[in-house]
Amino acid sequence: MNNREMEQMLKHGRALSVLAEGKQVDSSSYQLRRFVEGRDYCDPVRELWIWSIGRNVFDGRIMAATDSRYYQHPNWECLFLR
Repeated sequence: MNNREMEQMLKHGRALSVLAEGKQVDSSSYQLRRFVEGRDYCDPVRELWIWSIGRNVFDGRIMAATDSRYYQHPNWECLFLR
């Protein structure tokens, strides 16, 4: 892994892998089984940080993205914003 900060944060539990916590949906979003408060999230394979995580207000689905799409979106409760 080239990103040493990401590697250390994963190693010490300060960051969680979206691949371990769920599945990739498309090139910039992931569906998560759960959300853990106080952690950073990343895709360690592609070495990308997650910028927003939201919970769908209609079905409760938790999604993560490499952009800020879940911030101030009327259909999503923003759980995390980097």
